[in-house]
Amino acid sequence: MKFLKKQTWVDNSKLVVAGHSQGSKVATLIALNNKKVTHLGLFAANPFGRIDQLIREYRKEAEFNQISWKEADKKIEEKYEMYKNAFNKDSLAKSPNLLAWKSFSRPLINDWLIIKIPTYLAYGTNDIASDLCDLVPLFYIQNSKENLTYKRYLNLEHNFFEINNDGTINYEKEHWQEVMNEFVKWTQN
Repeated sequence: MKFLKKQTWVDNSKLVVAGHSQGSKVATLIALNNKKVTHLGLFAANPFGRIDQLIREYRKEAEFNQISWKEADKKIEEKYEMYKNAFNKDSLAKSPNLLAWKSFSRPLINDWLIIKIPTYLAYGTNDIASDLCDLVPLFYIQNSKENLTYKRYLNLEHNFFEINNDGTINYEKEHWQEVMNEFVKWTQN
């Protein structure tokens, strides 16, 4: 940022930070810790962290009879135990990979509610990682916050590709350019 600030072609009146998926966690923390950030963009973010996604996946598998509820219950309990181990120093020493689960599963919603700058949230409706984004406006309403703009991309998945009728991803129909163009346009308002 120091390098960019010195460039003549950089508009220093705005500092826009954006992140996709886990990058939205990085973007959120930058916005929280750097007062020069003027706009925050979040794409395919999970407001409640990665661990909840796995739990919801097990529930959906059981709901669609792909696994039994007994199997789902067992898998959910295993995730609780794994997550508990991510907060245990001894377990972390034995399995450092648990540290990623600890950081990736940190909910973002509380941080977003602290942020005062304009925030843009975009997500595909067929993305289990961000399907709880539909609840985010409720938290903003409850906290009398008006700095959220959100955009649902219908029938798109985590990386903004279309979903075929059979549920598979159509990698020939991507919408990243559209998603980013709308975001850039929003930053100019």
